[in-house]
Amino acid sequence: MDAGIVTNALPLGIADQSLSAKIYEELRERIIEGIIPAGERIRERELAEEFNVSRIPIREAMPRLESEGFIRTVPRKGAVVTEMTLGDVEELFAVRSSLEVLAARLAAQACAQGASSSELFERLAAAEAAIEVGDDREIAAANSALHEEILRLSGNSLLIGLMGPINGRVRRLFRLEAERDQQVLCAEHQQLCRAIADGNVEYAGSLAYAHVEHSRSDSLKLMRERLDP
Repeated sequence: MDAGIVTNALPLGIADQSLSAKIYEELRERIIEGIIPAGERIRERELAEEFNVSRIPIREAMPRLESEGFIRTVPRKGAVVTEMTLGDVEELFAVRSSLEVLAARLAAQACAQGASSSELFERLAAAEAAIEVGDDREIAAANSALHEEILRLSGNSLLIGLMGPINGRVRRLFRLEAERDQQVLCAEHQQLCRAIADGNVEYAGSLAYAHVEHSRSDSLKLMRERLDP
């Protein structure tokens, strides 16, 4: 079988990446979006046929997916998509409460020094529009994009690198929590964006912390309800 991918076998937006990176991105998106649900096996033969590749780039993509918590290797079964457990969510928020606060503070500092917040408010407007339409998938994507823009505004390459794998888990959690009150979350995002744009470092940090803690409370409550309905 040809090791190259046939035209349009994978999204064109990742066409400039290596073959294993393309497959990693596509599988990661499918897991985040729930297209490949928790508990399902990653079947190398079927994927190789779908993408028109050998199994080698698929196998090369697996360690990265496993290191980021999207899959796990099970004896005699191979790679299986992981479930987000209560412990996973608790760990995720423990990290978010530190790194996202730092990102908000650095983004506000950057704005105070002249960085533009126009893209930040464009992302906020997209999230507001998604809420108006009531499209859960678009809401999750827009909220994720907003948080990623705050991270980009921070200008800290080390922080951006650390948050890469975490953002994937946050996006997956957003998709699992469509029943949360999106209007309340949007109001918190609006306050946070204004504080960042105003260059108010301390206020932005406190708002980011409050936002993460509110999300932690809601997320753990929803997870417990799923485990003990």
